[in-house]
Amino acid sequence: MFSKKKVMLISPKDNNFYNFRSELILKLKEMGNEIVLVCPYGKKIDYFTAKGCRFIDLDIDRRGKSIINDFKLMLSYRKIFASEKPDIVLTYTTKPSVYGGFVCGIMNIPYIVNNAGLMETSGLFDKFMKFLYWIGWRKASCMMYQNTYEKEIINNLLAGKVHYRDIPGSGVNLKQFEFKPYPKKRKPLVFNYVARIVDIKGINEFLVCAEIIKKQYPDTRFILYGDYDDDSYRAKVKALEQKGIVEYGGIKLDMKPYIETAHAVIHPSYYEGMTNVVLEHSAMGRPCIGSDIPGVRDGIDDGNTGFLFEVKNVDSMVAAVKKFIELPYEDKVKMGKAAREKMEREFDRDIVSNIYVEEIGRILQ
Repeated sequence: MFSKKKVMLISPKDNNFYNFRSELILKLKEMGNEIVLVCPYGKKIDYFTAKGCRFIDLDIDRRGKSIINDFKLMLSYRKIFASEKPDIVLTYTTKPSVYGGFVCGIMNIPYIVNNAGLMETSGLFDKFMKFLYWIGWRKASCMMYQNTYEKEIINNLLAGKVHYRDIPGSGVNLKQFEFKPYPKKRKPLVFNYVARIVDIKGINEFLVCAEIIKKQYPDTRFILYGDYDDDSYRAKVKALEQKGIVEYGGIKLDMKPYIETAHAVIHPSYYEGMTNVVLEHSAMGRPCIGSDIPGVRDGIDDGNTGFLFEVKNVDSMVAAVKKFIELPYEDKVKMGKAAREKMEREFDRDIVSNIYVEEIGRILQ
């Protein structure tokens, strides 16, 4: 075991820490380590500072492709690392992992990468992204892989020279997301969408699907929860709200009450590491209908805990949603129970926290 070390975590948003890493952060803190969180400020940071963690506010252009902004980000990481002198850095998602990892490599600071999924790329952009992955991760102390697709691509890119561990995504806190009885046999059927409102999360397909299903099955509700990452969708969602097709539920710090009242979640994302949306709904006993991609399919047993559909294919999504609607009530209940059992077997968040503690101990010994 280890203690009295300075552990720094870098990510693009405060909710990345709060929603997915809380247990690990607090465990490392309780072990007697100094914890420093680096990301743009958000209200969820207050939860950690109240518990004795330190915070450094660093703005990140998460979706931008400006080389100048990315270079400035690298310089900011270098300044922070030089000032703080962390014993180890834990990186999360692509930009912090690539640029933060690159700077760690130059400065000989141990670092663990959790990229959480690969974007679908092709042509020159694919070559460029793989070059960034290589320079950012070739000196990593450990790669944390959330799905086999990412592992195969990156291990091949790094020529198998970097130590790695397989993890079940971020895992799910089974005590916090406890099983809840399925909603009583009544209508309407409630379908959740829980994600950033942006094209790569499949919002276009979801909205079209909702329109189609609502015409054939009026006793359904489609509720969106999440932040607008792309403001161009505000008008589109508002128009569909006025027609009674979808409802915008806003941003929720605690999704549990809204998962409990849902009959299923629809997750049409284009790429994921391992989606917590599926894990959290499943843990509470709600079936999941998701795109057949790495990081989503891993959390769904097709036909048993939910249904899969072809990514970016509205017809396939509509067919999967119809299949679920037409299930007898008792089968929906069984599907929800099977989803919880799968989480208990495969996705307990303690598994992830323990792997991180093991690897940090190995690296710092």
